[in-house]
Amino acid sequence: MLTNGEVDITDEIQNNLAAGQGFVVDIARLDENTQSFVFGAVARAIYDMKLGEDRDNIPDKVILFVDELNKYASNDIPKNSPILRQLLEITERGRSLGIILFGVEQFRSAIHDRVKGNCATQAYGRTNAIEVSKPDYRYIPKVYQNMMTRLSPGEYIISNPALRSIVNIKFPCPTYKQFPNG
Repeated sequence: MLTNGEVDITDEIQNNLAAGQGFVVDIARLDENTQSFVFGAVARAIYDMKLGEDRDNIPDKVILFVDELNKYASNDIPKNSPILRQLLEITERGRSLGIILFGVEQFRSAIHDRVKGNCATQAYGRTNAIEVSKPDYRYIPKVYQNMMTRLSPGEYIISNPALRSIVNIKFPCPTYKQFPNG
């Protein structure tokens, strides 16, 4: 424990992450440089934990959920970026270690090709016609590309090699919205 209730995020993850437990590291209120630092520290701590010698207390699977992945794995980030190198290592080797990267971003076309190339499952929400016209979407049939520009909140198009075709799914509204008068 550091001063003023602060904790060392690396120690916290490596000493306290257990199966069935989750950590939420909210970096929304931090400046952009600090966000990058914290994200890099979390990713490195998980990766190092999975490679460590004491594997008895380590969960078999660790899911790293990243909102706005394009901030850390963009085509525009310099190739010598430590965070990009860390993400490439996780996407290229993480599955064999039990690390699952779940990334969310507005523009898939902006994500580094090696990150996209190592993702088996793709979930597409509503996007615009400019994004759908990018080469990333060329393998998606036109009917689904057109659907992507009109999807409702909670509606997604899922692509996975194990599926025979692309699947359109819709999550139900939360209960409080399903029964407004009752």
